[in-house]
Amino acid sequence: INIEDVDFVIPYDEELLEYKTDAADEQAKAIGKNIARLVEDGSTIQVGYGNIPDAVVASLRNKKNLGVHTELLTDGVVKLIKEGIVTNSEKTIHRGKTVASFCMGSRETYRFIDNNPEFEFHPIEYTNDPMVIAKNNKMTAINTALEIDLTGQVTAESLGHEFYSGIGGQSDFMRGAAMSEGGKSIIALPSTAKNGEVSRIVPFLKEGAGVTLTRGDARYVVTEYGTAYLHGKNIRERAISLISIAHPKFREWLLEEAKKYNLVYRDQILVEGEGGIYPANLEKYVKIKDGTKVLLRPIKPSDEDLIKELFYKLSDETIYKRFMGVKKYLPRQQLHELANVDYSKNMAIVAVIGEGEKEEILGIGRYGLDEDTNSAEVAFVVRDDWQGKGIGTELLKYLTTIAKKRGLYGFTADVFADNKPMLSLFEKFDKKSYVMEKELTGGIYHLRMHFK
Repeated sequence: INIEDVDFVIPYDEELLEYKTDAADEQAKAIGKNIARLVEDGSTIQVGYGNIPDAVVASLRNKKNLGVHTELLTDGVVKLIKEGIVTNSEKTIHRGKTVASFCMGSRETYRFIDNNPEFEFHPIEYTNDPMVIAKNNKMTAINTALEIDLTGQVTAESLGHEFYSGIGGQSDFMRGAAMSEGGKSIIALPSTAKNGEVSRIVPFLKEGAGVTLTRGDARYVVTEYGTAYLHGKNIRERAISLISIAHPKFREWLLEEAKKYNLVYRDQILVEGEGGIYPANLEKYVKIKDGTKVLLRPIKPSDEDLIKELFYKLSDETIYKRFMGVKKYLPRQQLHELANVDYSKNMAIVAVIGEGEKEEILGIGRYGLDEDTNSAEVAFVVRDDWQGKGIGTELLKYLTTIAKKRGLYGFTADVFADNKPMLSLFEKFDKKSYVMEKELTGGIYHLRMHFK
């Protein structure tokens, strides 16, 4: 407020009010780690307040050259500035400046900000203007919610007819980030409330609930169980993605409700219990021969359409060698089975490029456990236009690492005798990662690989 806009000033001495949040619990930390995977170096961030945003900020310590354009400035963000993680050096507007409207934090934070030229405080009508927010390239807005339904409607203000807060600036930043070049709008919420008694992911929002973000606004949704990308997805894909990041004890109920209201197919399957919890720790990036950065990650139930797209890009020869026969189409039931993996026993790793709606699967490697022998049958497929670039090598290497850590004794595989590239792939790791035995029967090599 400019002093020229004030009619009367009454001096009064009082300590600035301090704001402290509760320490982040393990649930909040897991959410923070999942969100950190989405934040790129050089991004401009906005975060809200509470233990989840604090956990997110704490998980960003391995990032570089972040910028800040936010409504609220907190202790956590200021700590990132002190540690050199937030530099504002790559911001599109207000380069070199941390932009906010107000600050809630500790006395130490207030002292650091006082007369610090690296900070600029602007009125809400400026900081929260979606068109201003969108000028920041790679704008990443991170906000929390009370509840989200299986179609992607989000409430952050009320549960049914009971109000918890106002709208705030959440929708401004989420929409501004969506318009930003390379921007991301992220909703974070714990999977449950009331000490795990109720699910925050529900079939439909309760009557009277305010829809803070519409189906078109919610893009990334993150819980402690993973990330669901909703933008551009149909209702079936949204429902499957959100059920997959719900608490395991509510997934069966959510799936039955989704079937009841025709949100998903009646024959839709999902792995229940611990085996259905997505192992985000297995995500990793590799560089293949041509220098392309490829994400290796476990397959997800929401990958059905990506698997189908991959299948129809394969040549007849590749399909014949992978499925040991002619296959003109993938039946829906088989798609369900390919996309749903019991991670506690089996594993399927996809090689992916792109992100969000641009995501493409280039190859898949999977193994299925034989509990009698404690070994697993392994199989691979790589898109024809990406063959010979090392994707199969990376998939086999990674599946071998995972299987060894889980105590498996080895792999088995059946390969056509004329499938020289696949035989060469398995032979590449012979004597290094395992000892391989080959037996030729009827034009098919039966391979047995014993881990070293």
